[in-house]
Amino acid sequence: MNDMPELILDGIQELVNIGIGKSAGSLNSLTGHHVTLNIPVISLNLVNKLTDIFSYQDASYSIVSQDYSGAFEGTVILIFPEKSSDSLFYLLTGEEKRTPMNDDLWKMTFVEIGNIIINAIMGSIANILEKKIEFHLPVYHEKFPDNLLIFTQSDISQSVIIARTQFSVDENEIFGEILLLLADPSIGVLTEAINKKMGICGEI
Repeated sequence: MNDMPELILDGIQELVNIGIGKSAGSLNSLTGHHVTLNIPVISLNLVNKLTDIFSYQDASYSIVSQDYSGAFEGTVILIFPEKSSDSLFYLLTGEEKRTPMNDDLWKMTFVEIGNIIINAIMGSIANILEKKIEFHLPVYHEKFPDNLLIFTQSDISQSVIIARTQFSVDENEIFGEILLLLADPSIGVLTEAINKKMGICGEI
């Protein structure tokens, strides 16, 4: 699959944007500050080009990845640079910095953030399209993970849809990025669901 109708890509963008909006509301409640999220950028990519697309492998980040399966299969990844991680941790816990004593709290905090945001995004998409998905347990990383679901499916997947958006928390210098990866076997399911929804409603 090397091409996809622009209408479908637009539909995916709108779905992800709705989910992003819900996750922004969750972040607002969580932090007590206004969260700004950019409109997601949607692209169809070849699996064997993924390592050229991502530039996180050799840098330090706080990263949460969560696989999902069911009607759709893929991975959502939430990425915070080191400085933003420190600021967000302080904002949510009151802890000045990460120490060996609060290391477990640090990891739990970011896993919970990831869980809230990822469930808001994928749950919204699944509900709108009336599809069922299951969420696997979120996993915390400090290096870009090399065990993404999409890599394990490389023998049957040639393409992946990537949705990327950036967000910031006002007045706190907190910046992050959300990546949504959808594996090739699920792209057809998503395309059919969007076509059906648009056929019934005229829009998503």
